[in-house]
Amino acid sequence: MTIVNGIASFTPPSTPVALTLGFFDGVHRGHQQLLATLTGVARTQQATPVVLTFDSHPFRVVCPDKLPPMIMTLTQRIALLECMGITHVIVQPFDQQFAEIPARAFVHELLVRKIQARIIVCGYDTHFGRAREGTHTLLREMAATEGYLCDDVPPLRADTTIVSSTAIRKAIQGGDLATARALLGRPWSIWAHVVEGLGVGRQLGFPTANLDTGYLVVPASGIYAAYVHLHNATYRGVLYVGTRPTVTPGVTTRTCEVYVMDFSGDLYEEWILVEPVEHLRDDQLFTTLDELRAQISRDVQQAKSLLKTDYVSPVVLPRHYDEVDRRHRARAR
Repeated sequence: MTIVNGIASFTPPSTPVALTLGFFDGVHRGHQQLLATLTGVARTQQATPVVLTFDSHPFRVVCPDKLPPMIMTLTQRIALLECMGITHVIVQPFDQQFAEIPARAFVHELLVRKIQARIIVCGYDTHFGRAREGTHTLLREMAATEGYLCDDVPPLRADTTIVSSTAIRKAIQGGDLATARALLGRPWSIWAHVVEGLGVGRQLGFPTANLDTGYLVVPASGIYAAYVHLHNATYRGVLYVGTRPTVTPGVTTRTCEVYVMDFSGDLYEEWILVEPVEHLRDDQLFTTLDELRAQISRDVQQAKSLLKTDYVSPVVLPRHYDEVDRRHRARAR
């Protein structure tokens, strides 16, 4: 896969460009339908499938008060796009200047002249350009005069729910992992950097890796059985999400930390993939640390009984595109 930092740096390939654009948070089943349409058309037309995406969510610039937490990191998005057969990804920095480009100029100057798109596949909810005035209707309208073919993809429904990033975030935040999995088409997972914590887990006999979730969506507070993928191996684990009321009373900021079974070593500064499987119990306050320690022991035993030792995950473990991901994390905060 070729990853390009910005439209200005893109050099069109020798074959025609088949393009789609969007943020693709989650690369969920609706996105997968769109990407399958793109790669299918590209094969038929002997074209190169190209995705134009953004380094941070457009709402961070245009309406920061409505900025949602992300389902996944840019690194995960890129890895999944590659799995869908996309050969070129343009990661466009989204800033105020870019947000002010009028929609028709966006199509003419950027998509047609610079990227040289000859086929554009778009979703039913595509928006681009100043004030989000660009839509799939405008792309169809401009196709004849700009010389590209246009195909738009309708929404995908799961029962009565339209598959969307918003619906997936809602499911995750409610601790409904089954619904999140159904809409994503795979288990939801957290790809996160391990940062320094308080060391309380180690004192209790269950050392945890503290996850820098930052701009990512996190599930409802509680304890979850989870698989942990690191060092090309899969471990069983217990994920904790909450304010640690027994250890840090009065603190309202939630933390995410995972205990990795049958693992010894320092995970500080590592990147790990945590795949929550089942909610075990809600977060709760204990009178003493001994009570907390006893309950954690029961949580670990329960998770052991639920998790397989030979589990093979359908989740894609991303390759770490250091420069791209570091830039994204810095801008997303």
